[in-house]
Amino acid sequence: MTTDVKHIKPLTSMRGIAALSVAILHFSYYGIPKTGAIISAHTAFFYNSYLWVDFFFILSGFIMTHVYFSNFGSGVNLHKYSSYLISRFARIYPLHIFMIVLFIGLEVVKHLLQNASVFTGKFNLTALLANIFMLQAFDFSCPPWFKCDTYWNEPAWSISVEFLIYSIFPFLLSLLLKKRRKFDLKIYITSLITMLPVIIIAAGNLDNIIGIPSIARCGLECIMGITTYKFYLQCTYKKYFEMNLIGVISIIWILLIMHNNWGDSRVVRSVHDWLVLPSFSLLILYLSHNRNGLITKILSLPLMAYLGAISYSIYMTHWFIQELFRTFWDYKFHVYLGTNLNEYESWMCLCLFILIVLASASLTYSFVEIPMRKYLKEKLLTKRYLHHHLVDK
Repeated sequence: MTTDVKHIKPLTSMRGIAALSVAILHFSYYGIPKTGAIISAHTAFFYNSYLWVDFFFILSGFIMTHVYFSNFGSGVNLHKYSSYLISRFARIYPLHIFMIVLFIGLEVVKHLLQNASVFTGKFNLTALLANIFMLQAFDFSCPPWFKCDTYWNEPAWSISVEFLIYSIFPFLLSLLLKKRRKFDLKIYITSLITMLPVIIIAAGNLDNIIGIPSIARCGLECIMGITTYKFYLQCTYKKYFEMNLIGVISIIWILLIMHNNWGDSRVVRSVHDWLVLPSFSLLILYLSHNRNGLITKILSLPLMAYLGAISYSIYMTHWFIQELFRTFWDYKFHVYLGTNLNEYESWMCLCLFILIVLASASLTYSFVEIPMRKYLKEKLLTKRYLHHHLVDK
């Protein structure tokens, strides 16, 4: 079981902002490219919002350390480890499988409305099986780098990788917590430096690092998150991370990177993406320590906290809603989504999409995420406890 730890509201809110930014990226640049072109004329912020996935990975390492610090700080035993895995499974799997069921339903609708071929392309049955077992990021049949269209719900590639990292996290946490504090900065810098060749060799940017290389991406950023938490615990640095100046610097740093593109060169774009990673850690440290700044007060507002609470639902539902838009548009107008829209109509379509995503995420959070998480944890953890109790007797 997890320990009773203090909830860090601003970090929860940042998850919501990050998830919504990813949803806007996908709809603006993959759903209605015309809208993406309009946005890019003013800023590349949403075009670069795939970087928020890396924020998720670093933040996950930080938050998981915050929650499981006392559980695995002194080592890993089978009882705590199995309880931990059950909790992680109950957290991510129910909504994932619910969305897969919706995608299967959408395939059937496409066939009925358009007489289209179903369960083909990236929606093939082999890919479906991989998605059910959360193995969609690991298609070993497609070199180089095992990168294939195996994603029914495109954003869910990250949970496939995350669950693998989750499975080794307690051992990783136990190992890193035993390291003396003087090694923390070395470990962080080593992980950060290692990320650069991974980005350059695997894809030339963080946007396209999926498949097998994404294990390194998620794993290294998880280590950065764990190490960031160790900095959080050190009272020596607390007075510095509490400074509003640190918050301003980290936000400006993030905005400068995400507002601009530095060109299409493989190395240059890799460096561009890589340089944002330390700013995420800096922002996390600031939001964790500072309780009275304007930024943290805004992020602690109930509405912002709720946005963070439904962030996983935002992340997992938005691609399906985008596919739903495409299916309707093709059936109604027989053209690709957004082809016949002017600039004003494109903006309105994006606003409608955001509203539907938020409403859908609120529903799935209330009626799928929370009840299924509670049900699975009660059933599986109770069964695990009874089995453990009987064996001990």
